[in-house]
Amino acid sequence: MEEYDAVIVGGGCAGTSAAFFLKEYRPEMNVLLMDRLDGKNYDLYHRMCGEAVSEAAFRQLRPLRAEHVVHDINYVEEIWPGGVVMGIRHNGYVIDRPKFLRSVQGRYLAKGGIMEKDAVLSVQRENGRYTLSCSSGSKVAAKYLIGADGVNSRVRREVFGTEPPEVIWTEQYIVDKDLPSNKISFIQGPQYNGGYRWEFPAGKHARIGFPRGTDVVKEDIIEKHRRAIPTGGLDRITDGRCLLVGDAAAMPNPLTFGGIRAALVSGRKAAEAVLWDDPGTYERWWRPSLFNHPSFMRAYRQFAELNEEGYKESARMFGRGSLPASFFKAMLIYPKYRGLYMAYVRSAMVGW
Repeated sequence: MEEYDAVIVGGGCAGTSAAFFLKEYRPEMNVLLMDRLDGKNYDLYHRMCGEAVSEAAFRQLRPLRAEHVVHDINYVEEIWPGGVVMGIRHNGYVIDRPKFLRSVQGRYLAKGGIMEKDAVLSVQRENGRYTLSCSSGSKVAAKYLIGADGVNSRVRREVFGTEPPEVIWTEQYIVDKDLPSNKISFIQGPQYNGGYRWEFPAGKHARIGFPRGTDVVKEDIIEKHRRAIPTGGLDRITDGRCLLVGDAAAMPNPLTFGGIRAALVSGRKAAEAVLWDDPGTYERWWRPSLFNHPSFMRAYRQFAELNEEGYKESARMFGRGSLPASFFKAMLIYPKYRGLYMAYVRSAMVGW
């Protein structure tokens, strides 16, 4: 049985980030990164995920930087019932996610990291170490275990015995549509059950998505994707020397559905906790983190209860004047929506 200082289950954004930072700062560590997919299946799976990430995210991830950028984004637009259109300057990127992940994994491998295709079937904790039984028939042991295996995390179920508070099923289409290359758009409305419709440029095409069954696309469909977004956070994301990151820890933002930034940053923070041999620092980072603010889930649920008139009323003040002035007027005139407004301000800081 192979033994490792750390085993990371899941090679998406969170797991790849954790693996990279472990080997970046301690190359002598014996680290295994496992993923159940490889090759074209791996690339297809990650094409189904979100690909918009803010410039601010990479300021938290140095020395990582935005690579394989498909579009530079500098404008975010929101379209609300009642004809209200809000826009804000916000810098970020649409990246080619599979290529970006493979690039980061390449740097991890270059420092002596190990990556294998395998799936975890069970986890046992024995004598302070974790033993993983895998679908290949092999067993591996780890001092530290990082669960980065998504919405259906085997690590979370086996070690923590918990499930995400909320799972939002979405569908996304790559369609033949010409969109501005520098802008991402969100269309709000009660039909989206607390969510929204998104439209992003995607090379020569466009990505359009929404909560499953809430809308349709009229353009010619090139690809169709379905994804489950776990959100709402967990009561615990550490158990002994086992840490949960990204989707496995239900970290995506329920207002924006954004999960890339939280995944990448949580991977780094988990790696730092392992390097310090103090897993409690990871939990202490997450609890007060703005990524984990309870206003996001409250706002998502309040939006789910609004009808068309409620959406129009909550957005009415934003159809006139500057955005900051409209915000303060709305806070005064519509106190029942203050929680929504404040959640939106916070989500602009960390939502993608």
